[in-house]
Amino acid sequence: MGKGILHSPWVKWVVRAALLILIAAAVGILIGNGGEWLEQFREFSWEINWLLLVLSSVILAGSYYLTPFGWQWLAQSAGCAAASPELRGVWFASQLGRYLPGKIWLFAGRASYLKASGLSAFRSAAVPFVEVIFTAASAGLITLLTALFIPEFASGNETVRLALIVSGVCFLLIPVFSPLQKLLYRFKYGTTPEKLPLPSPMLSLNLLSFYSLLWITRGIVLYLWLKGLGIISIDFGACIGAAPFSWLAGYIVFFVPGGLGVREAATAAVIATAETTGPVLVALFAIRILLTVYEVVMALISAKTTGLVGRSERKGTTE
Repeated sequence: MGKGILHSPWVKWVVRAALLILIAAAVGILIGNGGEWLEQFREFSWEINWLLLVLSSVILAGSYYLTPFGWQWLAQSAGCAAASPELRGVWFASQLGRYLPGKIWLFAGRASYLKASGLSAFRSAAVPFVEVIFTAASAGLITLLTALFIPEFASGNETVRLALIVSGVCFLLIPVFSPLQKLLYRFKYGTTPEKLPLPSPMLSLNLLSFYSLLWITRGIVLYLWLKGLGIISIDFGACIGAAPFSWLAGYIVFFVPGGLGVREAATAAVIATAETTGPVLVALFAIRILLTVYEVVMALISAKTTGLVGRSERKGTTE
């Protein structure tokens, strides 16, 4: 397949230098603004609405439970004969791998499972990659629409708005253009792929619609959560756009476990005002903790279906 781009020494040094710059910038921002944000947190009038918080938590749990269906459809379309509950269980278990640097265990876990189920090595690696492609494309779609039609999203900064529009278009077009797919695959796995086994046009449309609805749901969760904590200056449309935008930011900075801190900072940059940055960051970290609890609980519940606790014999297919 040839030497992967990530194995080039100069690329590694560039990535390391970029990572150090990002860390230095984050530390600088924290030092420069941390005191002000802490003061905002102390002075903020937290008016708790438990109904909104419970509603937000329930919707978040429901949306997280539905998320593996996209992976399930892709795995089955690639030829995996495993039962649907088992496929969803594998997704829940491997999702915890995103808290390890590089998210390598997330992809490796799903690919290894598919290979053990009988799929070829290439198809096994391609399925989780295609899953990310359509998740990113739907995130790009929602980011693009909110940047175009919702004035409150990145309001007051036309440069940021233009960047969001361009990035949204790029992510949305990834499933369409083979050169983009090959470039990203090579960057992720260090090899030049064969033609990716993309789903049928109808399944592609279903996946794009499914993930777009999930992003909208995550935006609703974010809005209800912040309103439930008394942060009433938050705009609904901005929350809809902030959810997919923050996910994209967390995935781009793939060295950070789970995008920890990156997604919260990206969300706050889009929806918070100068006076509410501190409280918004605290609220975002709180909902991140809640999501992590859901991830761990669902991974434990699904342990038996994944074969971690007993494993039933099954047959797979190679193609």
